[in-house]
Amino acid sequence: MKEKKIHSKSIPYSDSYEIHSDIVSEAQIPLMFKPIEEEPKNHYRVLSLFSGCGGMDLGFEGNFITCEKSFPSKDPNVEYDMGDGWVLLRKTKFKTVFANDILPEAQLAWTTYMKRFGYAQEIFHNQSIVDLVKMHQSGAEIFPNGIDVVTGGFPCQDFSVAGKRLGFDSLKDDKGKTRQADQPSEESRGKLYYWMKQVIDITRPKVFVAENVKGLVNLGNVKDIIQQDFASADGNGYIVLTPQVLHAGNYGVPESRERVIFIGIRRDALRPEAIKALESEQLPPEYNPYPLPTHACTVKDSSL
Repeated sequence: MKEKKIHSKSIPYSDSYEIHSDIVSEAQIPLMFKPIEEEPKNHYRVLSLFSGCGGMDLGFEGNFITCEKSFPSKDPNVEYDMGDGWVLLRKTKFKTVFANDILPEAQLAWTTYMKRFGYAQEIFHNQSIVDLVKMHQSGAEIFPNGIDVVTGGFPCQDFSVAGKRLGFDSLKDDKGKTRQADQPSEESRGKLYYWMKQVIDITRPKVFVAENVKGLVNLGNVKDIIQQDFASADGNGYIVLTPQVLHAGNYGVPESRERVIFIGIRRDALRPEAIKALESEQLPPEYNPYPLPTHACTVKDSSL
């Protein structure tokens, strides 16, 4: 293996890597990618909904450059020290096999970035989740088989404190247009989480992760309804943990951002003792899927 000098520091480098410097200048850190020519062994297939430009997808997949202060020292997720305060994260075993968003600019950003890893543009579907589910119900082969994880940040505009907070009574449809009087209420932007639930019904992943703005948790009983609907997926086939609001700054992300996270796990993918633990009133720490803080932003802990 060769070595590539970056900022007077050496990192392992091979011809299978590509160097890109269109995002930052050559005087700074060039971006390094290893194209994925085939699916890795023992990998987990991810179906991404409401993908945007791929923020959640990258979080699952790793293999990107970030600030070294975002990670505790000697973190096993860090593969290389890039120098000057930057690190390259390891590639995980997660691989995105399907992504979607209604915004053409999201599709352009996602496909342009992800093609560097060998991802085909056909992975991204620029249709509404409502249309995708309806096409599936009509007999079209839309969603891939063997999905392990479904992710989705369903639209937040109708739950955010920055908006009108109409919740399920959104005035927008699934494509972000003003709803017509004869349009079904379940196809409103505020109810698109339920169409994500239908994708979970169809693909039966082992795990799903959904996120939204903090404002969702204090908008009447919206959080409880969404949690119950997710739990009903696949005929009550999922254990849905009590949603938690996580602050990005407590996990090394340099911004003040809070999001509510829903996590569901398919019952028949769990051992009996895990089901018992996850359904207990006091969740044992070793079974808690939510991460512990690594940084002291809103929490006070001298060890962080």
